[in-house]
Amino acid sequence: MSGIHHVNLAAVDLNLLVVFDALMSERNVTRAGEKIGLSQPATSNALSRLRNLFQDDLLVRTATGMQPTPKAISLSLPIRQILLQIQSSLEQDTPFVPENSDRLFTIGTSDYGEFILISKLMQKLEIIAPTVKIRVRSLFDMKSAYQMLDSDKIDLAIGYFPEWPSWQEAEVLFEERFVGVCSADNPKISDKVTLEDYLSVSHLLVSPYNEDMTGWVDHALERQNLQRHVAISVPHFLVAPFIIANTDLVVTLAERVAKIYVNMLKLRTFSLPLASEGFAMTMLWHTKDNNDSAHLWLRNIISSLSTD
Repeated sequence: MSGIHHVNLAAVDLNLLVVFDALMSERNVTRAGEKIGLSQPATSNALSRLRNLFQDDLLVRTATGMQPTPKAISLSLPIRQILLQIQSSLEQDTPFVPENSDRLFTIGTSDYGEFILISKLMQKLEIIAPTVKIRVRSLFDMKSAYQMLDSDKIDLAIGYFPEWPSWQEAEVLFEERFVGVCSADNPKISDKVTLEDYLSVSHLLVSPYNEDMTGWVDHALERQNLQRHVAISVPHFLVAPFIIANTDLVVTLAERVAKIYVNMLKLRTFSLPLASEGFAMTMLWHTKDNNDSAHLWLRNIISSLSTD
């Protein structure tokens, strides 16, 4: 059929795929070469061979730098998956000895995941794998987690993932629920909080993205034609308990976070007087790492810590 370009795989230098992957990642010939240990002229030559192989420009210069063509974009993910599978196959036979390993694992998670899991993980590793290294990278949303796993920028993603791509694996670590938190001396909140009590006080909202100072509580109240007064919105939950401890404000927090701060500050928790679905914390990884002994070891460690 005319228009179809057939590639003779036997004549293809598969190292070119490594160059292509680096070029798509860096969008710069010099940086791509540095990433894979090639000189700038050698990388440029490889790009010329790639253009000839695929009969497409692949990357073109623009005012904002090199940009991929539609064909390069369509090739990027399949070639990335092939390279990751090859890498995984080559590494599977390498024995992993935790107590002697200096392997670096990169975990992507939110500030909630860092707060709940990373401290416990490091306590465990100090005992059983003291030379293993952990790097934590921030996850801002689900899409960034999927992309970072696919590009091998993280080994694991930990967060709220109600869905994920078919080429990624998942394990639910634990279910979380929300509770109300107030100062132990708050005169406006009794042991049993009614909806009327809840609406009569001012609230602190933890919301990193919303501009209108509303969260899931406000949406739930709106369905009942009710409204609360949000006095302050902060982007991170870590500061919230300190504000609550020194005011008569109330905040709604994940229960595991609240329990830790109740022991640190003069706070108390109460059950919310409205329905709360909570959320599941899930661990994601790429299917290429299913049988990697080191990766499996780390997943088992994190899974065991999540039940504590």
